[in-house]
Amino acid sequence: MKNKIAFITFCLTLVAPTFLTEGAQGAQKQKRSRAGRNVKSVQSAAVTLTDKGYQPANLKLRRGVPARVTFIRRIEETCGTEIALPAYTIRRALPLNEPVIIEFTPVKAGEFNFTCGMGMLRGTVIVQ
Repeated sequence: MKNKIAFITFCLTLVAPTFLTEGAQGAQKQKRSRAGRNVKSVQSAAVTLTDKGYQPANLKLRRGVPARVTFIRRIEETCGTEIALPAYTIRRALPLNEPVIIEFTPVKAGEFNFTCGMGMLRGTVIVQ
């Protein structure tokens, strides 16, 4: 009986490190591949409010990819002291010469308006 236990112990000392190393490496590879799949890039855009309105007036974004849109108001004499994106229930103050970052994920394809607080100035988010 002692000889069998000694033999099994000897075999495990030879084989176990290989299994443990391969198992650990496999787990690390799987963890990296899962992390790579879950990480999505962020699409960015910038819109400036000038005396000519929103520049650019149209933004093209990809559906399902998180978006970070920076709005900045450069003109004082305007009703554009707020930015609203009703389709995403977003409404934010737009102070003069201060960037305002709006983050959202476009989930549906289509065209969605962004406006000033009064709805007089308009732009469009085009989600493809």
